[in-house]
Amino acid sequence: MLAAPDGDRDAALRYLAERVSAAETSSEVAEVLTEVAAPVHGLLPLTREVIVRAWIAASDLHGAAPGEEPEPIARLGSTANSVSEAAGVILRARNHAARPAQPPTTAPAPGRAQSPVSRRR
Repeated sequence: MLAAPDGDRDAALRYLAERVSAAETSSEVAEVLTEVAAPVHGLLPLTREVIVRAWIAASDLHGAAPGEEPEPIARLGSTANSVSEAAGVILRARNHAARPAQPPTTAPAPGRAQSPVSRRR
């Protein structure tokens, strides 16, 4: 779970930005992406939960029947979906970044191919 030594949320968010900027390995990038999108304690899933709860509360406070919310409130539902999709994309990127780096492959030096005429001799 994201935390800062002094409990300052803004400092914790800045800390993530600084950590990813200073990352020297893909696994360090993956660690930060995990903080952002981890299914239970990641920032995006927690943000999605807040958006869903706000959508429910706003709908209840306005007394609208489901599907009849004013447009700004109805859009909260689609925003929650977008946040979920973003978390999925980030987790896939995280998984990719967490893979061990593969050394670059070098193509073998082009060999001298025999001409068709010389092969027939």
